[in-house]
This record gives sequence, structure tokens and C-alpha cells, in this order.
Amino acid sequence: TDAWKGKCGTGSGADTWTSGFEGPWTVNPIQWDNSYFTTLVGHNWTNSTGPGGKQQWHSSEKPQGLGAFGGSEEIMMLTSDVALLNDPIYMDIVNEFAGDSAALDEAFAAAWHKLTTSAFGNDIASRCTGAAPYVASPVEEAAAPSEIPAKEAAAPSPSTSAASGLLTSCMMGFLLAVSVLALN
Repeated sequence: TDAWKGKCGTGSGADTWTSGFEGPWTVNPIQWDNSYFTTLVGHNWTNSTGPGGKQQWHSSEKPQGLGAFGGSEEIMMLTSDVALLNDPIYMDIVNEFAGDSAALDEAFAAAWHKLTTSAFGNDIASRCTGAAPYVASPVEEAAAPSEIPAKEAAAPSPSTSAASGLLTSCMMGFLLAVSVLALN
């Protein structure tokens, strides 16, 4: 389409294209915190059609977040977000992160480390552990830790591993989407 060829105006503001899912997930979507999880568990969600014509979930309380063009917009969730509330294993993780932002920080750090360094089991070609093109030499690879060093004083919570997997999956999906967009 003309959008992918860069022929749709400035590419910003009114000339932007979206997926059709419209609205923020949190009160302040440009700030790192656990408000996604507190918002998710703090409201009852009802399926509706969003302004972009896609199925989204909104709360009857109509919580507001920062709008894409200034002002505020109604916070929304996707089916994949609301599904976390209907699975007992993920619900435990959602509740943990809603109640403990340090647990979210720890799980995110572990997931980000795994995503950017481990090459997901390919120990010969781990990423981001050496000089460009970011593939470690066999000597560096042998010396590089594949996990974040454990804290001596505290053991990880029971859900840290599952949460790390959930966050890694989410980040992989996001990075895949960005990569596909960049290639087109």
C-alpha cells in the first residue's frame, strides 16, 4: 500500500497508521511501572468495538490514560490481556505483579537478559555478548554467564520463571512486529 511506501503525508500526527486497536493500556503509558497489572485486576472488562473498528475491552468505570494526541483516552485491553485473568497460573502472576512492582522489575530484568543474550539455546551464537556483529567468540562464550547472577540474600519467587517466560514471549512478539514493519 502507499502507507508502506512512505507516500501518506508526514508519517506523524494525523498521517499515522495504526493497527486499529486504539487507546492506552495504563494511565501513563510512557512510564515504567506495574500499573498495567493494577489496572487489569482493578476493573471489570466488557468486550466492545473500539474507535478503530477492532474488538477491544473497556471498563464500565471508564478509566482514562494519556491520549496519543494529547488529552486523555479511555483505557482499553485486548482479548489477550483479559485472557490472563481467566487462567489460574497467569492470574497468580498478574496478582503478584499488581501487588509487587519489585517482582515485576526482577522478572522483566531476567526476561530481558534472556532475550538479549541467550539466543534461546544457541550457545554458539549468543547475541549482544561481544563486539559487532554481537556474536561472542568461543572463549567469550564460555566465560559469559547465560543467566543473571542470583542474589545471595533472596530466593526468586515461585512464579519468577513463569513470569519471565510470559514477559519474554510478549517482548518477542513486540520485537517481531517491529522487525516485520521495518522490513516492509
